[in-house]
Amino acid sequence: MTLIEVVTAMGIMGIMMVGVLTAFLQTRRLASASIAQSCALTIVQGYVEQLKNMPLQQFVNSLPTDPQDNPNLTTSFVLPTMKDQNATLISLATTPSTVAIATMTGATPGVTPTGVVDNLQTFDMDSQVAAGATTWAAIWPGANTTLTAYPTTTPGKSDLRMNFWVQVSDLSPNASPKCKAYGFIIVYTWQYVDGGRIRYAMDSVRSVRSAVQTF
Repeated sequence: MTLIEVVTAMGIMGIMMVGVLTAFLQTRRLASASIAQSCALTIVQGYVEQLKNMPLQQFVNSLPTDPQDNPNLTTSFVLPTMKDQNATLISLATTPSTVAIATMTGATPGVTPTGVVDNLQTFDMDSQVAAGATTWAAIWPGANTTLTAYPTTTPGKSDLRMNFWVQVSDLSPNASPKCKAYGFIIVYTWQYVDGGRIRYAMDSVRSVRSAVQTF
């Protein structure tokens, strides 16, 4: 073989290796994004189940003595929930029903629309955390609430940062007899690292809650 043939063969092999490496990196990025999406959906489903089994008066923020469960959904109120299996208590603040659902579902991922109440949370995905402090103003553009301190350290880049927008609406019919039913939507966005770049994604889950609890 001549030197020219050897150089040509090495060049072809180099091009092939670049293609293989590119495909490998793309597969790794897609896998990371899929893992983040699956984790986010699992977390949201956990909140949905908690809301479906919550006492109705607490779910709609009405008085326990109110037999009609007449809520005031035009103001924001707090839904007490658990964040993890360690029974870490957190509160999901609702967005008033005066805010259109289209405003929430049509928002830019990672940016909070006007009037929407944030529920910002970080979920520890590994044991690596970076020392120091950070603010959600830099992490989540347009956030209108602050995040509860994450022990004494800042979450690592691989941790899952999420935002929840919760809204409850009255679906009860006006005609008699009435059957109290409420719909709720959780719009959730999550932040993940894609090839060293921060990206945001958004999705939503809807469900219906009646006077009968779902077990």
